[in-house]
This record gives sequence, C-alpha cells and structure tokens, in this order.
Amino acid sequence: MKIYDVTLKSNIILGSSRYPSPKVFQNCIKKSGTNMVTVAIRRLVPGSEDFLKIIKKTKCHILPNTAGCFSPKEAIVTAEMARELFETNLIKLEVIEDDSTLKPSMKGTIKATEKLMDKGFKVLPYITDNIKFATTMKSLGCKVIMPWGSHIGSGRGLDNFSKLKTIREELLDTTLIVDAGIGRVSHVCQIIELGFDGILLNSAVVNSKSPEKFAESLALGMKAVQNSVKAGLMTQRTFATASTSNKGKPFSK
Repeated sequence: MKIYDVTLKSNIILGSSRYPSPKVFQNCIKKSGTNMVTVAIRRLVPGSEDFLKIIKKTKCHILPNTAGCFSPKEAIVTAEMARELFETNLIKLEVIEDDSTLKPSMKGTIKATEKLMDKGFKVLPYITDNIKFATTMKSLGCKVIMPWGSHIGSGRGLDNFSKLKTIREELLDTTLIVDAGIGRVSHVCQIIELGFDGILLNSAVVNSKSPEKFAESLALGMKAVQNSVKAGLMTQRTFATASTSNKGKPFSK
C-alpha cells in the first residue's frame, strides 16, 4: 500500500491507544503484520517517553494524527508539533465537527488541508463518505484519503456501500483507506472487495476479549480477501442461475 512516498508491506494501519499493556500492543503489531501505527499527538502527556520508545522499537512507520481537534487552527498547531517530534511530513488530519458524533468537519478539514499543504505536509484527511468531500480533498492534492465506514468506535462496519463504491470509482488513482467504524474481520473483507486499498482501526482490536487473537485474525482475513479478489470474484446477478447443467437430465430438451 502506497502512502505518498512510503510503501507499506501491510494494508493494515493500527491505532495505538487503550491497549491493556505495552506488551499486548507490541504483540498486536506483530500478529497483525502492520508496519504503520498512528499516534494521537494531543494525547501525549508528560511521561509518554516510554510509550514513544516502544513504538520506535517496533520499527513501524509512525503516522501522527490530530485527533481531538475541533478547529483548523488547533489541527495545524498539532501537525506542526508532530512534524517536530517525529520528523515526518505525514499527518492524518482530523478536524471534528462536534463532540457527540465525532463527525469530520468538511469546512474545517478543507481549510486546514490548504494551510498544511502550503507548509509542506503530506495530508491524509479523515472524511465522511461524501463524494464531494472526497473529490475536494483530491483537488487540494491529497494522494491518500480516509473516508469513514461509520461513526468512530461504533463497530457497525460500512453504513453506506453505494457511497463508498462511488468514491472508489471516482478516485481511481488515489489511495483510499477506510478509517472508523470497523468492528469485525468481515467488514475488512467488504472494504477490500469494494476496491479500497486498506484499513485503519483501533477500537475493534482493543475492545475485543483478546486483542492479540483479533490482530492475528485481521492478518489472516486480509490475506484471504486479497487472494479471493486476485482470483476474480464472480459477477453478482439479480436473478437465479443454475449451477448444475441440464445436460444428461432425463426428459429435458
């Protein structure tokens, strides 16, 4: 999976918050096969040095994010802090509309993206499944776009297949990663079957009874669905088609 000038071996990006322990976090990284983790800059507090050392030891690429920002100004300042801390121009941009739905703000995201692009950032915007939102992000120069499947932490999966399908069809040369709403491995399969490049998730892993087993199942599920897509999926039909030939059937014409 291509993230600007970074090529990842895995199509899975993991969040880094709320794991039961550092060891579980490290095991989840290993079992999922991911080589990119995202880190919320605003949630780094005094004493986070050990946490940062753990992430760096995994040798994963770090994708800083602006989670918790409700204005372009907040997001821009947070992105600048991230660049100084991690020495990367990559930033997962989140500008949230309200605290109850955690819905991405179209107006705020556009404004922040324009400013960050001017400052040399490589922006990965978190957006809704709105096609206008997506195409606007592409027109601003975003090579990676991250539409939601459903609300953050909901675990519902894909609320609107047709909207996500439209985004994929319209943005053929853009890396598309579904971020938010993933709760099951079956959701991952649906995302890849729609033609998306990858997934970003956190809640589904940390809220499972065994994060390490779930992380392992992610890797297995991703490999299985990628193989099935390469094999060539059958065309869906609105009518029945017999799988058994009538050849040799008595009394048939």
